[in-house]
Amino acid sequence: MALEDIEVNVAGTSIKGVWIAIVFTFGSTIAGGIWAASQFFSQLNEQSEAVASATAKADALVARFDDLRGTNSERLQAMDVSLSNMEQALGTADVENLQGKLSELGANLSQIMDAQKELLDIRDRVSSVEKVSSETELRVSGKLESLSTLDDRLSRFERDMDDLWTAIDATNPLGGN
Repeated sequence: MALEDIEVNVAGTSIKGVWIAIVFTFGSTIAGGIWAASQFFSQLNEQSEAVASATAKADALVARFDDLRGTNSERLQAMDVSLSNMEQALGTADVENLQGKLSELGANLSQIMDAQKELLDIRDRVSSVEKVSSETELRVSGKLESLSTLDDRLSRFERDMDDLWTAIDATNPLGGN
């Protein structure tokens, strides 16, 4: 069946198949154009909403950046004040003359170290003298003990001698005192 052989009756009017094909072609082309335009406007609307959302976010970011800028400028001012205070303190501390004072301090420390070495030597000598002194004290106390026992022995010897003389006198046939 060919397109020329088709015929359609609509409300008493007869339409040939060729005309139907032509009208259908134009209709589908117009419908496709309308659909494409609708899609285009839909995408355009979505893009418009995305731009509006991005603009709102950008405005919020600008506000946050302004807040950060303000906060950072306050911090920088505080740091500038701290730095100027430090510079003033360094100036007051006379940092330029610090090298001379450090070398003087080093010399003093060197003298202190030498004196400490001498004191350590003296301490060692005192320790050895204390040791010798304690040994001597032990010897002296030993000698004193032996002297006290000698006194006891001498007094016993003397008593024994007195007893012997008393015994000799008592046994003397010539009569003693």
